[in-house]
Amino acid sequence: MSAAPERKRLLLTGPASERAAKRWMDAVYTAPGWTPLHLPLVRIVGRAIDPRHVRDAPSLVAVTSQNALPALKRLWDQREDVKDAPHAAVGVATARALRAMGIEPALVGEPGDEGAVQLAKAIAERTQDEETILWPRGDRATELRERLVAAGRQVDAPVAYRTEDVEDSVLPGRLAAAFFASPSAVGVWLRTADAPRVMAIAIGQTTHAELAPEYARFTRIVRLAQATPGALADALSEL
Repeated sequence: MSAAPERKRLLLTGPASERAAKRWMDAVYTAPGWTPLHLPLVRIVGRAIDPRHVRDAPSLVAVTSQNALPALKRLWDQREDVKDAPHAAVGVATARALRAMGIEPALVGEPGDEGAVQLAKAIAERTQDEETILWPRGDRATELRERLVAAGRQVDAPVAYRTEDVEDSVLPGRLAAAFFASPSAVGVWLRTADAPRVMAIAIGQTTHAELAPEYARFTRIVRLAQATPGALADALSEL
């Protein structure tokens, strides 16, 4: 009786949290012949938002990552006008987390690193010139603010969390592919000594753009059709 073929190993370099990564790992298991490993190449460090730096009565609160929710929840406790404002979310997971905290999102944008573009357009359509949008964000995120300001909105964008590179990671052996959920993770991979030459899978356009100039470092570069665990499973099934 012949032995079953060895499953190909996919390294998930993100999402950073185990809870968020579980959905992606479960999806990989549904792809025939693949098994996931989780080794985040970035870590998330929360920061408190000083309520004195947030203008009164924002017209809308934009939530583009679940990583911002702990700081936002503390801000709600100090500022009822923030909690009472309409909230918008990027991705069904963030929307679900808001609902679990008692907030029904007024808008839900598509997930992934293009989600801010779509959310900015939807917010601009819903709000008026000079209205204030509150965006609790990561320290490396800038695009939503830039787009909303260009659309004539005022934006408060306090940092709710920092993204730190994990520079001392030891990559496992026998990898067939690596999944990148952010440009930051790509940067850490490229700086990691003895990173293997494997297939790279990008969550979206921005991450793919970070990978593309380094195509010689990988056997192949693939971009997901959508920034969802299901799209990752579909891509793996077709490879």
